[in-house]
Amino acid sequence: MNPRLQQSLLLFWHAWLGGGYLVAYLTADEDTYGMHLFAGYAVLAAIVVRLLAGLIAPNSKLLKLPRPKRGALRDWFGGGKGRHPLFAWFAAVLLAIVGAAAVTGALSDSLMTWLEDPHEAISEASLWVIFGHIAFVTFMYGGRKVIKQAVTKLAERLPFTHAQEPTT
Repeated sequence: MNPRLQQSLLLFWHAWLGGGYLVAYLTADEDTYGMHLFAGYAVLAAIVVRLLAGLIAPNSKLLKLPRPKRGALRDWFGGGKGRHPLFAWFAAVLLAIVGAAAVTGALSDSLMTWLEDPHEAISEASLWVIFGHIAFVTFMYGGRKVIKQAVTKLAERLPFTHAQEPTT
């Protein structure tokens, strides 16, 4: 499969999942419960589609399921090259936690109403993992340059960072 098509599919999937999650999160009250249900099932469908795509396209570089390895992180910090291993860890954790939020939401809607509180707790926890993922991706794709430039500019403006001329 064409890598550009894979990239487009992955971006579409991110929009589907992220949009569904955002709508589900923002409509989690009684007044907008129908919209919350629809968005929650859209998130569940996105997770299922992603898992199926990962199983069907195992040779695909972009669409294969993430397989985080413990030693990969240690090796990468020890001078490893290539993609940062935390991408795989974040992807696996996000699929698990957002999937758990969607599954517990679907089950609490019909069969097991006692799962409402765990669903809410998992959803709240998943929000923090999502924020961490966004921060990590932002940092890895351009954030390092911005931070380095900001630190350099800040260092130039601080009075104690300039070399002082010796007075005689």
